[in-house]
Amino acid sequence: MDSPEANSAPSRSLVGNRAGEERDDNGLKMKLVWCPPGTFTMGSPQSEQDRGDDEDQVQVLLTQGFWLGKYEVTQGEWERVMGTTPWKGEEHVQEGSLSAASCLSWEDALEFLWKLTEQERQAKRLPEGWEYTLPTEAQWEYGCRAGTTTAFSFGDSSDSLSDFAWWGGDYGNGNTQSELYAHEVGGRKPNSWGLHDMHGNVWEWCADGYELKLPGGCDPLVGEASHRVLRGGGWLDDPSGCRSALRVWISPDDRCDNLGFRVARSPVR
Repeated sequence: MDSPEANSAPSRSLVGNRAGEERDDNGLKMKLVWCPPGTFTMGSPQSEQDRGDDEDQVQVLLTQGFWLGKYEVTQGEWERVMGTTPWKGEEHVQEGSLSAASCLSWEDALEFLWKLTEQERQAKRLPEGWEYTLPTEAQWEYGCRAGTTTAFSFGDSSDSLSDFAWWGGDYGNGNTQSELYAHEVGGRKPNSWGLHDMHGNVWEWCADGYELKLPGGCDPLVGEASHRVLRGGGWLDDPSGCRSALRVWISPDDRCDNLGFRVARSPVR
């Protein structure tokens, strides 16, 4: 992972100038990456191997840019905000301040983000009208794809997946049998916008409720629903589970050792 000294502090402007621009002007020194407004095709083509029935393509317009965590939220960041260690004592966990925080429900993630937002506003580092939140499903896929249209952000073949992701567990060679846990963030290559671990490591909660049909359209967000969406695949999944378009849905109160999230800093919805 880059050290705080590796890059000079970015501008305090609310918005970025280019895709992939970074900032870390928050109390956690958490690195954020600018994702500009734009249009993209969400979902997967009929020709994509292992695609799901809930991935039919839709056109999406994101009218406002947003900042997305360069890395998944770490155990150290979680502890600084929440003062708890939900993963402690779990079987498939590697403890460490830079390891991806896991064993977190959707509800846990929202509590963290609410507290972080309040702390940053009180410290005058986050203006009114902006918040820390979960990315929408559309924002997540937009950031993951980083302008690509292939099965993964690095192409259609999974041959180089281990260069970009912690994956596999019992099913593949992404991890060895002694590495069945979420790893330190940033240990694999980033996508072209500088976002790490968009494939593998921990499944990432999105803001949306789950619907079989992708919503599409302008700034889509599925609100009320009994299940919430996870994206990105985890350390236990095979390549098909780490694709850019792959969608999973579970109850918002579920906690597993492969569930985590990354933050979005965006205009209040």
